[in-house]
Amino acid sequence: MAIAIEMGIFISLFLLVVNTWINEQASSLVKRGENHAHVLTNDFTAQTIKHVVLTEKGDTDMAIIVQSPDGQTLMASQVVNSKMKKHLAKFTSASQGKSEVLHSDWMKKSYLVSKSPIIKKGKLLGNVYMFLSTKQIQKMVFDFSSVFIVLVILTFLITIFATASIAKNLTLPIRAITSETKKIAQGNLSVALSIDSQDELGDLANSIEDMANKLRHTKKERNEFFAAVTHELRTPLTFIKGYTDIASRESVSEGERVKYLSIIRDESARLTHLMDDMMTLVQFEAHNFSIKKSSVLIANLMDDLMKKVAGILNQKNIHLNIIGSQQFEAKLDYARMQQVLINLVINAYKYSPDNSTISIDIEQSPKSFSIQISDEGEGIDAADLPYIFEHFYRVDKSRTRKTGGVGLGLTIVQDIIKLHDGNISVKSKQHGGTTFTIELPYD
Repeated sequence: MAIAIEMGIFISLFLLVVNTWINEQASSLVKRGENHAHVLTNDFTAQTIKHVVLTEKGDTDMAIIVQSPDGQTLMASQVVNSKMKKHLAKFTSASQGKSEVLHSDWMKKSYLVSKSPIIKKGKLLGNVYMFLSTKQIQKMVFDFSSVFIVLVILTFLITIFATASIAKNLTLPIRAITSETKKIAQGNLSVALSIDSQDELGDLANSIEDMANKLRHTKKERNEFFAAVTHELRTPLTFIKGYTDIASRESVSEGERVKYLSIIRDESARLTHLMDDMMTLVQFEAHNFSIKKSSVLIANLMDDLMKKVAGILNQKNIHLNIIGSQQFEAKLDYARMQQVLINLVINAYKYSPDNSTISIDIEQSPKSFSIQISDEGEGIDAADLPYIFEHFYRVDKSRTRKTGGVGLGLTIVQDIIKLHDGNISVKSKQHGGTTFTIELPYD
């Protein structure tokens, strides 16, 4: 297709150049005849006619014939041959009074012929006929055609070479991309595409590498998630089974039985919380999770929060300090916002030292309000901060295994905040505590 287009362009260019050159030759012939006619107009004598004819005498490709108005040849620079006579015989009916090219068919005729009238004071004194042999024109066109053919062949070869080179440069990275994507489809996520081109293929290669890295990261986190879930399920189930067996013994005192039943209740609550988190995540993944907003007094939200977390905070003697005005309302899903706040406070509790403080700072602005939850814990490593809201991600897996959790809490928190058209962000410094900031509109 590209070669056909190039051929069409070259042929059009060739015809344009040839026709332009032929037209220039014809125009030059007319101009030359007009100059001679002008000289003869001023002095139409035998001597002047002879002088004009002599100026063209040495040019074998050019001839001049001066005729009277009735077609009698007065003088010529060459012997008037039969072909010239045929041309002249056809000019008797030609228009009078202006210069023109009478024959310009250089391919079929032997001459290009122009006629320039000799007019003085409105009277026709004669005509100057200029003859240009088409042999020279045909030779020039032939030579130009030869050059053109060579250029076409060279262009054709260059096009083939360039096309092959471009195709190679395109197909090699495409083959590499195809090979690596097949590996991904087979479960091999170790992708290495060394494509440095700054174009769409380079962007595609980078996207595939990023996708493979994210899939590898997700696969790793899922494996850790399932390991964590197994651990989180096994531990309370072991406690429940063990203490159920002990509590059912007749030899156990009533006080011990109450203690064991309390442990069973706590472990059951832990299982319920884990199942709730997993069900919430499933609903989010299936886009089947919704919220129901109503007017909520923030003071009521904080009072309920204090009641629900007081028991667990007392275990480490952690003080919960709420700062800022709470006497305003906002459109919220009460239960889901309780879930968010409890999740963040429990998360802060897990990583806070004994006898420390967790602060909740409430600030208002004209269109929105913010809730900041800060702890005095160990903080989060900067390398972990970009990932803490991802599914299954857990900071410091060994420590998380001890404190509990499967990496769902912050994911659910972020999803609920987004459904409220809000935003959650985090700032942390190792050994300097962590602050989660929730920003929400009033409506």
